[in-house]
Amino acid sequence: MYITHIEVSQLRGIPAAGRTSGFVSLHSEERQVQVHYAVAGIAGRAPREALITEALRQLRKMPEYRSGRRELSFAPGILAERPTIA
Repeated sequence: MYITHIEVSQLRGIPAAGRTSGFVSLHSEERQVQVHYAVAGIAGRAPREALITEALRQLRKMPEYRSGRRELSFAPGILAERPTIA
């Protein structure tokens, strides 16, 4: 999947308490994947980054990516602002 855009919406939670939730949409030319995520233990991290990191972690666990049948790649600049996510 060649991700061209990442969008986070309906961001809710209490970052100071280390909890957040929201929808992460991963866009590619072939499809759009949108999933609701809830993340705990994010104290000291940006909530948006925590959700994107969790979305990518779970996407990589899907059988087609875990087995190597499909690859996950990103358009230039998508992760430039968030190098810890890659």
